[in-house]
Amino acid sequence: MRRIKIITFLIIILIKTNLLLSQYEGKQTELFQEQYYFIDPLVFYVKDSSKARIDIYVEIPLATLQFKKNQNTQKFDANFDFLVTITNSNNEIVINNNIPETISRTPEEQKSINEESEYRIKTFYLLPDTYKILTTLRDRNNYKEYKIEKVVFVPNFNLEDISMSSIMLLSDFTTDSLGRKIIYPLVTNNVSDLKDIYIFFEIYNNSENTFPISINYKILNEKDLSVKTGSFSYVITPGTNQKIDKLNPYDYTIGNYKLQLYSNVYPTLSSEKDFTYRWTELPMTIDDLDKAINQMIYIATNDELSYIRNAPSQAEKERRFLEFWKSKDPNPKSPKNEVMIEYYNRVKIANEKFSNYAVEGYRTDMGMVYIIYGPPSNVERHPFDDYSRPYEIWEYYDMNKQFIFVDYTGFGDYRLITPIWDKRFKMR
Repeated sequence: MRRIKIITFLIIILIKTNLLLSQYEGKQTELFQEQYYFIDPLVFYVKDSSKARIDIYVEIPLATLQFKKNQNTQKFDANFDFLVTITNSNNEIVINNNIPETISRTPEEQKSINEESEYRIKTFYLLPDTYKILTTLRDRNNYKEYKIEKVVFVPNFNLEDISMSSIMLLSDFTTDSLGRKIIYPLVTNNVSDLKDIYIFFEIYNNSENTFPISINYKILNEKDLSVKTGSFSYVITPGTNQKIDKLNPYDYTIGNYKLQLYSNVYPTLSSEKDFTYRWTELPMTIDDLDKAINQMIYIATNDELSYIRNAPSQAEKERRFLEFWKSKDPNPKSPKNEVMIEYYNRVKIANEKFSNYAVEGYRTDMGMVYIIYGPPSNVERHPFDDYSRPYEIWEYYDMNKQFIFVDYTGFGDYRLITPIWDKRFKMR
């Protein structure tokens, strides 16, 4: 496949393109699957009850919501509904709540809207079972809605003498004047902004005995390999024992992780927590840094790619990667890098639409053209013409460009019959 060096021209194209929605074959496709809000359902024991308590922690970035000026108060109001539907293992709806909400902000407070979030806790009581939790955030000001679905297992805490709650990651905690701990849950479960990682959990002792116990932990990476281990020592008294502890330091890199707590003595004393380490500047489509670097072939030079790849550590590689994209950011003051978002969403679509038996979609000729120019204005297909190999014609009306692809093998490997040439491009 032809590889080309894209310079300022590609940046201009990406900026001019509608950055969130693209038109391809007459069908609107949402490109950037942004996480508009976050939930973290946690399960806790309830004394003298057959039910357990589920606390659904909710974080809503204020930038997600549409604020409208209230002429009576002169404040800006966001009006939305938060819906919770919980279904049991028999596919029966056991909870169906619609909770109306309003957030009001002064004109001065509106200036910091991009950096702030609102937090909520929704509490429900459920019998032991496996549940599907569907939450919906419905903005009544602009009629948009966003959904998150999660599966939660509720154990029967009454069956065991000793058991454990869900694990909560903390963004911070403090102690009040009475010595009580005040915790701040990390609802996003993204630890990239934390200097130290603290966790909160409860150990339930249904016996009348007090005894020492050791809780081990290990952190697994995406390949299910243990990258960090440690242990905590406690004296457990009858009833509920609340614990806050710090995980040992580790040099995390971009990816998904799993924290497991367990006891070598009590098999029922275990819990686990999924969390991520990803910079907030990264599009949600990026989950593998090395792959994301390889996919930069249409916007970075060979020297730039070598500089990033040859970093002495993974952390330095991440820094160089982000440094490159910051240099392309058309609006550095914005929390989002629109060029990076658009580029990797085009890569994602190219992989979905143009991959074949031999190569990923972004490396095909069609993928290359799609990533550089975006979705075509019109596609003319000729898969079964007599005396002709299958071919397609892509037209870009606003750029006065046309590209013809031919499938010489009959296996869907369409090749561009003429090279891309523009004084702003250089073949490589």
